[in-house]
Amino acid sequence: MSRTPLPWFESLTDSAFALGAAARETRTAHQAAQAATAQYDLDRVRLLDGEITVPGLFTPPRPHDRAVMGIGKALQQCGDQMESLYTDAALSYAYGTAWAILRVLDGQEPPRVELSHTAEGDLIIPRGLAPVPPQIAGLERWRDNPKFEQARKRWESCDYAGEYASALADEEYLSDHGAYEMHEAYGEARGITDAAYAYGVLAESALRYALLGPRARHTNA
Repeated sequence: MSRTPLPWFESLTDSAFALGAAARETRTAHQAAQAATAQYDLDRVRLLDGEITVPGLFTPPRPHDRAVMGIGKALQQCGDQMESLYTDAALSYAYGTAWAILRVLDGQEPPRVELSHTAEGDLIIPRGLAPVPPQIAGLERWRDNPKFEQARKRWESCDYAGEYASALADEEYLSDHGAYEMHEAYGEARGITDAAYAYGVLAESALRYALLGPRARHTNA
C-alpha cells in the first residue's frame, strides 16, 4: 500500500523537529555526563589508604585511587564526546532551521532542511549564515520575534567572545588585565552551544510561523 507523499511544508517541519530532537537528546546526554563526572571529582571523594602488593612493583598500588582515577578519566572522555555531539547537534539545529526560514520567506519550497558535513564530520555552515545567522526580515509580526532576535544576539556575543579570547591568546605578551579579559572572554564563549540551542528552539517556532502562508494556500487550493 503506497503512502501519500507529505506536502513539502509538512516534511520540512518534520525535518526541523528531528534536528531539535537530536539537539535535545545530546544536550541531556551531555548534562548527564557532566553530573557523573562531578561525582568523581577528587576533591569530593575520600580516597582510602589501603594498599596491595604487586610483584615487581616497588611502590604498592592503592586500588581505591586507581579505580576512582580510572572512572574519572573514562567519564571525562565520555563527557568530551558528549560535548562534541551536543555542539554538532545544536549548531545543526540552529543553522539548519535558520536556512529553512530564509528559503520559505524567499518563496522557495524545500522539502527538507539541507545540511552538509566535511569528510572529518564537521558541520559545513550554510552560505550566508556564518558565523551567526543574520537578523531575519519578514518575521516582524510574529509575537516572539523580539525573543528570537535576543537569542541571536546572545549567540553572536558568545561567538565574539571566543574570537576575542583567541586573539588575546595569540599575543606574545599579556598584562594581568589582558589575562583577566581573556579568561572572562573564554568563560562567555563556553556558552555558545547553549546559545545556539536556544536560538534553534525559537527558530523552529519561527519556521512554523513562516509556513502559515504556504499552509493556508495549500488548504485553499
